[in-house]
Amino acid sequence: MTDKHTRDFLERHGHVCAAERFNYRQLLCYFVLVPAALILCFVRDYKIAFTVVTFALCGFYGAVILFRLFSVTVAIFGSGEHRVDRAEVDSLNEAELPIYTILVPMYKEPEVAQKIARTVTHLNYPIDKLDVKLLLEEDDPETRAKIAEVIDSLPKCVEVIICPKVPKGQPKTKPRACNWGLDQARGKYLVVFDAEDQPEADQLKKAVIVFRRLEAKRGHVACLQAKLNYFNARQNALTRFFTLEYTNWFDLFLPGLHAVRTPIPLGGTSNHFKTDVLKQLGGWDPFNVTEDCDLGMRMARKKYATEVLDSTTWEEANSQVMNWIKQRSRWIKGYYQTHLVHTRDSFVPQLLLAGGFMWLHRIFESDLAQAGNDAKLAGWIKIFRTACVVFGAVAGCSALWSMAARVKQRFSGKGEGQMGPWQATTFRFTVGGLSLMLLLNLVFWSMTATYLLREPIAKALPGPIARIKVDDTTTLKEALEGWKLYYSNVVDEERYSNVTFWNTAHGYVVTRQLSWPDVNDRLAAIDTWSLVSQLFFPVAITLFVANFIFVALGLISCQKRGLWDLFPYALLVPFYWILISIAAIKGFWQLFWNPFYWEKTTHGLSASPPAEPPVRPESFSAAAGE
Repeated sequence: MTDKHTRDFLERHGHVCAAERFNYRQLLCYFVLVPAALILCFVRDYKIAFTVVTFALCGFYGAVILFRLFSVTVAIFGSGEHRVDRAEVDSLNEAELPIYTILVPMYKEPEVAQKIARTVTHLNYPIDKLDVKLLLEEDDPETRAKIAEVIDSLPKCVEVIICPKVPKGQPKTKPRACNWGLDQARGKYLVVFDAEDQPEADQLKKAVIVFRRLEAKRGHVACLQAKLNYFNARQNALTRFFTLEYTNWFDLFLPGLHAVRTPIPLGGTSNHFKTDVLKQLGGWDPFNVTEDCDLGMRMARKKYATEVLDSTTWEEANSQVMNWIKQRSRWIKGYYQTHLVHTRDSFVPQLLLAGGFMWLHRIFESDLAQAGNDAKLAGWIKIFRTACVVFGAVAGCSALWSMAARVKQRFSGKGEGQMGPWQATTFRFTVGGLSLMLLLNLVFWSMTATYLLREPIAKALPGPIARIKVDDTTTLKEALEGWKLYYSNVVDEERYSNVTFWNTAHGYVVTRQLSWPDVNDRLAAIDTWSLVSQLFFPVAITLFVANFIFVALGLISCQKRGLWDLFPYALLVPFYWILISIAAIKGFWQLFWNPFYWEKTTHGLSASPPAEPPVRPESFSAAAGE
C-alpha cells in the first residue's frame, strides 16, 4: 500500500479491516457447509428442505421487521435522543469552549466546494476555536481550483489538505481522506460534514453540552450522531420517498437503537467524536465503502457507545434514479462488508450447522434400516450418512477454531474487542439482517406477483411448458389456473383426511404425538400444490404485515417532521422498496466483483438549494431526552 494511513490501518487493525472479504472460516461456512446442508436436505426430501428454508427465511425476515418496529415504538414513547434547549446554548461561556475539528472531504464536487467552505466557518462557534480541514484529492484539479479561488478570503482556521494520488486498485475513498484529516486534527472533538451539508448553526455547541453532560454519567459515549434530513424534499417523487425514509431512520429508528442500548450504524456525516477515542480506534477503514456504519460497530466492540443528538444537518436528496441507485448500492455493499467483518469469529452458525448435520445423520440411519434388500439405495444412504458425519465434524472444528480465535484475541492484548450477546444479536438485525431482507424482498414479491397474475401467466405459457406435468394428472397450466392461496388436498382421503403441514408440524414439535416416520408419511400424502400453498401462506402473511408496518412507519414520519404533504407517498412506500431491492442486488454483485469501488454520487442537482438551513417543526414526541 502506497498510502501511509491505509497501510497503517491494515497493519494495526487488520482483523476488523474489510480488505479481507471472507476469512477461511466464512468461506468454509458460506460456500461449503451451507450448500452441503441444503443439498443433503433436498436429496433426502425436497418438500422438507423447502419447508425448512422457507420458514428460516420468513422467520428471520419477520424478526428484522419486528425489531425495527420495537425500536421505533421505544423511540416514540421513551427517551431516545439528547435535546438541548436554547437557554443552555446561550449560557455557554465561549472562552471555555474546546477546539473543534471539522473534516470536510470533497472529491469532484466543484459545484458545492465554495459553499461548504463558507458554511462551516459561519457556524455559531468561536472562529478561533475551529480547526477546519478541507480534504481534497491530488487528482481532482477542478475542486482544488474552486477552493483556491476563495481560500484567501476564508478564516485562518481553514486548512487545505491534499491527499496524495494512489495507484489504481488501492482505496481512494472518503474514509482514506478522513484519516489524513484525523492525523492533523487539533480539536478535543471532531465532526465530519459532507460537501453539500447545511448543519444547524448551533450543532457544535449542542454537541459540547451533551458530551459534558455525559462525562458525569456515561463517560463511555464516544460519538453523537446528529440527525440528517433533506432540504430538497419536494423536488420530485424520488426525493419525497427518500425524505420519508431518512426521517424514519434518523428521527425514529436510530433514537430507538439509542434507547435500547444497541450499536448504532452511523450516518456518513454529522458524526461528532471524541478525537482521542477516534485516534485510538485507528480512524476509518479505507476499504469499507460505508466506513461510518463500520466505525459504529468497532466502537461497540471496544465498549464505546454512540447516542443521538437532536440537531439536524440538511443534505441534498438524490433526485435522479440512476444516481440514487449508485449511492444506495454502495451503502448496501458497505453493510454487507460490515456484516462480514464483524462476524468473522462467530461460532454459532457453525454449531447450528454441526447440529443440523448430526440430525440429518440420524434421519439417514433410520432410512438405512428401512432400505431392506435394496442394495443400491442402501449404498447411496451410506454415502449420505458418511457425508453428514464428515461435514458435521468440519462444522464443529470450524466452531472451535472461531472460539480459539476469540480467546487468542482477548488475551493477546491486540484484539479489537467483542460485542456482548445483546449487541451482537441486534447488530445482525440492523446491518446483516436488513441487507438480507432487501435481497429477499424481490424473491417474496415475485412469488406474490406470480400468484396474483397466475391466470395471465398460465395463458401466456408456451405449449411445451404449459403441458409439463406437475403430478400424474395435472399440467403446469392447469395447476396455475386453479391455484388458490391455501389448499388442504391429500392423496389418500381415507387415511390422511384433513392432514396439513401445520397440524403435522404441531403434532411433531409441540405435542410430540407424531414420530419422524409419521411426519414423512403425512407430508408425502399432501398434494404437491397443497404443500406449496401451505408454505406460501406465511410468506403472504409476512409480506402483508411488513408492508403495513412500513406504511405505518412512513405515516409516523410525516407527523414527526410535519411532512403532511408527503402523506400520499407514505402510502406508496412499498413501491420505493422495490427500487431499494434493485440497488441491494447490485451491491451484492459488486461485493464479489468490485468490493472496494466507491461509486461517486453527483451533488448539486437541486434546482434551488436554500441559502440557509430549513427551519424544522417541533417533534410530536413528548420525550425530552437526557
